[in-house]
Amino acid sequence: MEEKKTHREGLVWPVILISAGIMFLLNNLGLLSWNIWGTLWRLWPVLLIAVGLDILVGRRSLWASLAVALLLVAVLVGAVVLGLPGGTSGGDAFAIERTETINEALQGAERADVEIGFGAGTLHLAALPEGSPALLTGAADLGPNEQLAINHSGSSGAGRLTLRSQNTFRVTNFGVTESKKTWDLELNRDIPIRLTVNTGVGTATLDLARLNLSELTLDGGVGAATVTLPPRGRYDVIVDGGVGEITLIIPQDLAARIRVDGGLGDVTVDGDFDRDDNEYTSPGYSTAQDRVDVSISGGIGRIRIRRALE
Repeated sequence: MEEKKTHREGLVWPVILISAGIMFLLNNLGLLSWNIWGTLWRLWPVLLIAVGLDILVGRRSLWASLAVALLLVAVLVGAVVLGLPGGTSGGDAFAIERTETINEALQGAERADVEIGFGAGTLHLAALPEGSPALLTGAADLGPNEQLAINHSGSSGAGRLTLRSQNTFRVTNFGVTESKKTWDLELNRDIPIRLTVNTGVGTATLDLARLNLSELTLDGGVGAATVTLPPRGRYDVIVDGGVGEITLIIPQDLAARIRVDGGLGDVTVDGDFDRDDNEYTSPGYSTAQDRVDVSISGGIGRIRIRRALE
């Protein structure tokens, strides 16, 4: 009689799913920083090792599978400890290697497309003084092996500027380690700007209130981002929530229509909006001179939209 072989499912994937759910719950309750996902990103090789061990030995023996699962739990608990207030991050071991000054001239542009691809750390973005001859200025801290890629071109009164971090992360024996740095950037306020920002891993504060914005595309990345919109003009905002927390602040006098399209994350809309299923509209939107259309893909983080405080 032929012996029937049984297939045992491993424990690693259930542990990963349950742990991710618990972390998202703690994030949403405000008990755990969203920056925990940056720490976990640096530990991704450990997750691959755990999955590989589970496939190799865990499915042959319940005790081996349990041992691999306990190892993974220990790693995840360590990441949570690093994400708690007062915790330390392996990225702190990387000192800032240098700071580069950025001064990109307007070059006669009457409008511009600007793309900012931030890596990791803290990003500040605001407006230049009125009448500035520059399109973008600022300072960018860079870590070991990191490069600042700038591509600036223009034709027929239209400028295009791409500012991007390259080699933000470097591999060590323990995974990917984040370079601690700050970017302080300022954009021209006098010409229409179509802006794309990838906030990377960390914290971002985008004060766009004084910009002449024609469109904003925001990739929330991993971490926390706060965005203040301009009170004047007609423009579109496209938000991909990513993994993290995004706060979108809409000025009091700016009419808004907000559409939410799926995602596993939590989207909260506070203020004087009429709701129709997944669409929120402020009173007088259709006839308003100043208004914004917001499209949101929720990702797996949390997005909060609220009115600016008076």
